[in-house]
Amino acid sequence: MPTTLFIPTAQAAFIAGLTDRQMNRVVDEHLVPEQLFEQRGSSRLFTRLGAAFAKFYFATEDQLLASARRQILEELNSRVDQQPAKEQVLTLMLLDSMSWKVERKHVEVDVLPFLQEACYRAREVDQADALVTNDPGVMGGVPVFAGTRVPIGIVLGSVAAGIELDRLTASYPFLTEAHIQSAKVYDEVHPRRGRPRRLAEVNPELPRRVTRVVRRVASA
Repeated sequence: MPTTLFIPTAQAAFIAGLTDRQMNRVVDEHLVPEQLFEQRGSSRLFTRLGAAFAKFYFATEDQLLASARRQILEELNSRVDQQPAKEQVLTLMLLDSMSWKVERKHVEVDVLPFLQEACYRAREVDQADALVTNDPGVMGGVPVFAGTRVPIGIVLGSVAAGIELDRLTASYPFLTEAHIQSAKVYDEVHPRRGRPRRLAEVNPELPRRVTRVVRRVASA
């Protein structure tokens, strides 16, 4: 279960299957009920339910007017408020305690499929947080696979270069497809800021290798 009710923008965007820009629009334009997001200083945080609602809002813009979408989400949010296990609903841990269908002008709108998709993506985030750790005392704090000193960046770089899983497992026997998928998810929901850290900064005990380049100058 998520340890916090509110999650950062990058994680919310992944769960919603939207961009950071769209999630920022959710806050700027109040596209979902206000209790589903927070502004803390310069940080914008969302509940997982708020991320799922954001997906519904953007995915149905060709079928429903903006006012109708907001009314639907407000009605559903009112139902959530009445739930005894409200926090479990907000974190997408409990979906079957209420109906997610709303009728508008003899048309029934079912938001449950959007919640189920968001729930699946949320489980990917939870698995990533279980298989990848970030400890300042391990490899200088870069993300590594849990229980190892192997940075996920090394494996992701190898995958991007086209190296197959069987070759990777020859070097890292613990590695599975689940580890690779979790590394990709972790890298997306925990974006790194600033310049990339050098290997010497991450692992200062490694010996330094200096390469000198000698250029010959043609004589006149």
